[in-house]
Amino acid sequence: MLNSCITTKVNSTNKQDYSVLKENKLYIIKTKNLGTIRHFKFISETDENIKGFYLNKELNINKNDIIKINKFSLGKTAALVMPPIFIIATLTFLNSFSNWEYNK
Repeated sequence: MLNSCITTKVNSTNKQDYSVLKENKLYIIKTKNLGTIRHFKFISETDENIKGFYLNKELNINKNDIIKINKFSLGKTAALVMPPIFIIATLTFLNSFSNWEYNK
C-alpha cells in the first residue's frame, strides 16, 4: 500500500530526465554506491551531478550513480487512506443510532 504513495520522477524509462525535479523538494534517491537516500532536499543540478542536502549536510551525487529518484506523494496517500476512514466513521455513526433508545 505504501508503494502506491510513491511517484517515480527519474529513471531509465524517462531517460534520466532531471528537469522534473523541483528545488527545495524532498526526494528518495536509489543509488548504485550509496544505497537509498531518503529525505534528500534537491537544490540544483549540473551536467554531471545533482546537489542537495541530506542529514543537514550538502551532498553531491553523480548522475551516473543514480538508479532512480522517487517522490512521496501525499495526494495519493490521502486518496488511499481517507475512503476507509470515512466508511468506518459512517458505520460507527449509524451503529450508534441503532443502539439508541427513546427514554420517556
